[in-house]
Amino acid sequence: MSDETPTTEADNTADGPRYARIQKVLEERVIEGTYPLGSLMPTEIELATEFATSRFTIREALRYLREHGYVERRQGVGTRVVSVRPQSTFQQSFRSLEELFQVAVETWFVILDKARVTLSPDLAELVGGLAGEEWFVISGVRWTAPGGKPICFVQSYIPARFEHVVPLLENHQGPFFSLLERHSDGKIEEAVQEIRALPMPPEIGRHLGLKPGAWSLQLLRRYLTDSGVLIASFNWHPADQMSYVMHIHRAKPAPE
Repeated sequence: MSDETPTTEADNTADGPRYARIQKVLEERVIEGTYPLGSLMPTEIELATEFATSRFTIREALRYLREHGYVERRQGVGTRVVSVRPQSTFQQSFRSLEELFQVAVETWFVILDKARVTLSPDLAELVGGLAGEEWFVISGVRWTAPGGKPICFVQSYIPARFEHVVPLLENHQGPFFSLLERHSDGKIEEAVQEIRALPMPPEIGRHLGLKPGAWSLQLLRRYLTDSGVLIASFNWHPADQMSYVMHIHRAKPAPE
C-alpha cells in the first residue's frame, strides 16, 4: 500500500469520507481512555494497518485531533494525547529547530504582502538590525491547512542582503529560515524567542476574524548565524486561542 495514496471515491460512503469516520473512532478512544492522557497513540503505520487504509488517510484523521487540541505530534517521538476534551487553542511545543521546522511543514502559510522598509530605532532593537537599515518584510497568515482555520498573522523581517532570495519565498511551503539558511554563508547557531501579551492591532485582527479590542500573544523569533540575524518573525496569535508549552528538565550531574 502506498504511503501517500490519497483518499479515493471508494473511501467515501453515506457516513462521510473514510478519514472522518476514522477520526471519529480515534476521538472516541481518546475521550474514553483507550489512549490514556499522556500516552503515545499507535503509529501511522499501525493505524493504517488496523483500518486497512493509507497513511495519507490516517494523517488527515490525526490532523483533526491535533487541530482540536486532543494530541500533539512531535517528529521522532509520535502522537501524544494531551487532552480528553476538545480545545479551541493552538498549542506549540518544541525543543529544537527540527521540531520548529515540522510545525511549519504541517501548517499552511499564505503571503499577503511584501515590502521594503527602513528600520526605526525601536524596530531595529526588536529584529536585531541597525536603525536606518533597509530590510524586507513579508506578511501573511498561517493556517491549519488550506481552507482550515487561521492560526496567526506573521510578519517576517529579512535583511536586504537576501534580496535575491525574497522572490523564491512566494511559492515556498515550509519555514522561511530553512530556505534563507541555504543561501547564507553560515548555519543557524541559535534561535531566540520572546513572548509578549499585547493588544491585537486592528488591521491584523481583521485577517484573523477577530473583533476590535482582542488581545494577542506575540511570539518574536530571531534566527542567528555568525554573520548576524538571518530572519526575525513576529507571530501574532489570538491570546485565547494559543498555548505554549515548554519541557524543562533537571540537568544531569557531572560525572565525578
